[in-house]
Amino acid sequence: MILRSLFLGIAACLLALTCAAQALDDPAEEARAQSLMRELRCVACENEPISQSSAAIAEDMRARVRVMISDGASDAEVRDWFESRYGEFVLFRPKGKGLEGMFLWGAPFGLLIIGGLIAFGVARRRQAGSAAAEPVAPEDV
Repeated sequence: MILRSLFLGIAACLLALTCAAQALDDPAEEARAQSLMRELRCVACENEPISQSSAAIAEDMRARVRVMISDGASDAEVRDWFESRYGEFVLFRPKGKGLEGMFLWGAPFGLLIIGGLIAFGVARRRQAGSAAAEPVAPEDV
């Protein structure tokens, strides 16, 4: 019984050591890796950065970030690699470029302006309609 619990304890320690993510040796590179891990979305959890996710794919993504940084990749290259593999969804801050980005950012302001013009036109018609009405004569009692 004691031997079995000792064996299980040793096995658990070895498993924890092998599963733990190996941090980069250079503290500056590890800081960059951690920053990038907070910017990338876990594709399994969907609204959680890979730095906080416990999904198996998030572990693989964290390992890939560390490998790319240790190989000398820039932050943009790491983001581009993940975007090419998983799509723009993986980025917490999508690029929003070109016509699509202009539409996404400009549409709410455009709708606000159109709504204001419609309200102004309706108010002006009501005011013009009330000014053109004939005054009502008082009734004789």
